[in-house]
Amino acid sequence: MTSLAKTSTAAVVFLVVLRLGLGWQLLYEGLWKIDTFRTPTPWSSDGYLKSAQGPMRNLFRSLANDANDTSWMDVEQVEARWNKWRNRFIAHYKLNDSQIGALNRLMNGPDYFAASLETLPEGVNFEAAKLKDTIRFDAEKKQLIVDGKRHLLATEKATLETQVENADSVEHTAYLKALNEVFTRASRLSFIERMRAHLQGNPDNSGNIDGRISQLQLYSEMLSRYEQKHASAKMPFEQEHLARTWSDARAKAKELAGPVMAMDAELQEEAGQLLTIDQMKKGALPKPWNTLKVVDILTIAGLAGLGILLLLGLFTRFAAFSAAFMIFGFYMAMPPLPGVPEAPGPEHSFIVNKNLIEVLALLALAFLPTGHWFGLDSLVSRIRLKKAAKA
Repeated sequence: MTSLAKTSTAAVVFLVVLRLGLGWQLLYEGLWKIDTFRTPTPWSSDGYLKSAQGPMRNLFRSLANDANDTSWMDVEQVEARWNKWRNRFIAHYKLNDSQIGALNRLMNGPDYFAASLETLPEGVNFEAAKLKDTIRFDAEKKQLIVDGKRHLLATEKATLETQVENADSVEHTAYLKALNEVFTRASRLSFIERMRAHLQGNPDNSGNIDGRISQLQLYSEMLSRYEQKHASAKMPFEQEHLARTWSDARAKAKELAGPVMAMDAELQEEAGQLLTIDQMKKGALPKPWNTLKVVDILTIAGLAGLGILLLLGLFTRFAAFSAAFMIFGFYMAMPPLPGVPEAPGPEHSFIVNKNLIEVLALLALAFLPTGHWFGLDSLVSRIRLKKAAKA
């Protein structure tokens, strides 16, 4: 089988070139994905798995952990996710007490907001304005203080301003200045408050539930409707309607979960600004182990490792067959089969696409001794023969 006698030179050359080309393609894909981990947007198979169609759709989508992004729409799950991230961040970078306090304030907000004020002018009465639990004056510290959890609404600030009768007096001017300062500071919500405000209600009334809950229910119904139609859609017009239903559902998911995901990225960015240069040298915070991370690592290792083996012509048949099996998995995630929604993008295929062609080429190479024609397989074979002869 390793003899060139029965194979034309041109066939040998082009089969070896085909092997080298496929090997380079696999290796480059793996190296490119590795290189993205140095950027703010590292590669992940998450989006590909979530968009899976075909007979193995449910299996591939289950590998994405949260295929419908519903965990980003649940207040308690997001808060738990951020608290776990906080603990890992502290442990990884070994934050000091001051940094931990700053991180906690970033996530949960301070206990109170304060502005300097020498004295509370006559006529200002927080109890009369029904705000005694929201704002107070600390005569000992000479500070006007707003509760860190209740904040101070614009309407409440306006109510307090109406209590000032003589705005031209020094005391009243100083009070209005302090009131404006503490209101400005109290206007910024913590990340958890912002997340709750987005998912539960109006940012000016964080924590109170409004029509947003009906939006979450609407998204759930859209997913249920899509799954019901997905099981029965066969005709082209049904597939087109199914695609529109899925597009609408993903748009709703982006509307609800997108801002929370953006907050997650912003939180990590602002937390990174708390680090010293020495702490930054520890590198990026590793992601927690889950199914998706395992899939990503196996994909990258498979692409790069099998690509190297094909380029070197080492264990060529094993490498070609393994690569064919891996790429066939890519094909099955979005197969252009009859009755399966068309994959997004400019490519239009029917049954056969680029992935399947690559699989067929690799399978052909798996049954040919190209590593013996040009590669390290010939060296390995000679070493084995020498050992066998000595034995």
